[in-house]
Amino acid sequence: MATLELVNFKQLGPAIEQANISDIVGVGGSNEKSDVMLIQALFKLVGYSEFWARKYFGVGPTELPEPTGIFDAKTIQAIWGFQRRMAHRLLNVDGKIHPGNYKNRVIKDIGGRLMMITLLNLEAVDGALMEHGTEVIPALKQVAPQLMLIRVDP
Repeated sequence: MATLELVNFKQLGPAIEQANISDIVGVGGSNEKSDVMLIQALFKLVGYSEFWARKYFGVGPTELPEPTGIFDAKTIQAIWGFQRRMAHRLLNVDGKIHPGNYKNRVIKDIGGRLMMITLLNLEAVDGALMEHGTEVIPALKQVAPQLMLIRVDP
């Protein structure tokens, strides 16, 4: 089940609420429906325009997967596209998105290598603001109204 968790970034001050997945999304992952839907919705926010979709995924925005929760070829293509283009910012380039483990952790360098789920949340900020006039979590609910996010206590 997709979750909302507080993430501590040393450089950003107070903890920020970010969306997280419960298990691996990608080939060979569990691909739980709400996790896949969350990833697909984040892709829509990150790749909200032709420029950003091509920069982050190597495809146009219409080629990004719709947030259906169905793990399909477009989702696989978007994962690999993002990982190839952002390899310099990611801990892993393996075709999978791993859940973040944020409890009792402080992420010290947001400019360094991060988990893909963390980087997607950070990169979604612009799309949320520019396309939806809001922060990431409310924008996710606009992009995928059926998405259920469970708040996890810190």
